[in-house]
Amino acid sequence: MWCVLKCRPGKAEEIMTSCRRNISDEILRDVFVFTYDRMRRYEGSWHLETRPMFPNYIFLETGDPKALYKQLEAYRGITELLDENGKLRIVQPEEECFLRDLCGEQHHLEMSEGYILNGMTHIIRGPLVGMERRIRRIDRHKRTASVAVPDGDQGRLVTAGLEITSKN
Repeated sequence: MWCVLKCRPGKAEEIMTSCRRNISDEILRDVFVFTYDRMRRYEGSWHLETRPMFPNYIFLETGDPKALYKQLEAYRGITELLDENGKLRIVQPEEECFLRDLCGEQHHLEMSEGYILNGMTHIIRGPLVGMERRIRRIDRHKRTASVAVPDGDQGRLVTAGLEITSKN
């Protein structure tokens, strides 16, 4: 199961390295951040950039959230444990499954490509294939899409790179 830890701006890499070093492998299976690709235009041409999907948040994979919570007490000064009544914030199973399907084992969301025909979005290549119904907003200028994450009532959106090649 995954847990979420909010870090101070610019401290995510440092905290991830520290967690890998100081928390035992029996408690902490993995610590990671989600990233996504997007296109950005500068210097007269388009460039592929990798950006954090959830800035200042790190995800920790564990089988024992209580033991992990105790180990993370040392980080309380530089993080927010996002706890609910003394418990570490655990990612809901449907949200975890969705993010695993979307980003894979590398926790990285690649660019997708599609077109718009008669007001309907059709994705032809990339991880968003088959997820057209989850797209809430497309910004053709920035070449991004806002995708709904199944997480209960919160209505969380993630940004994904999406190139729309044609529209009619």
